[in-house]
Amino acid sequence: MKTTAQRIAKYNARMLSSLIDPVLSAVQTLAQANFATYATEFVPKQEGLRAILSDEGISVIEMLAYEAFHNELYGAFKRYSGPALQDEFCIVVTKWSDTAHLGATASAVLERIGTDLYSLDACGSA
Repeated sequence: MKTTAQRIAKYNARMLSSLIDPVLSAVQTLAQANFATYATEFVPKQEGLRAILSDEGISVIEMLAYEAFHNELYGAFKRYSGPALQDEFCIVVTKWSDTAHLGATASAVLERIGTDLYSLDACGSA
């Protein structure tokens, strides 16, 4: 997995292309700063997710679904705060714990992701 610095450097290198639209070039500095902020915040959470999945013995094939759950939770984290974030977390855990997604046995791992990475309270579905 690429580090935060590697991701930022790759993004910045793409932004230097001579093929970029002049309008995009005008906002290049802002875009690079925004991406750096995102990468600095998200990469540690992604690394934490992978540590949790490793601790829990999640198979490689299942990791993709847990990554999708985490991405949805991160999106909620960026949109909500306080009780609204807690409510959204419980909704997302319920969604991903159904049989069409990861199944009820996954709820404990899903709740651990929310509690360990986002300091949320468990929903009680575990």
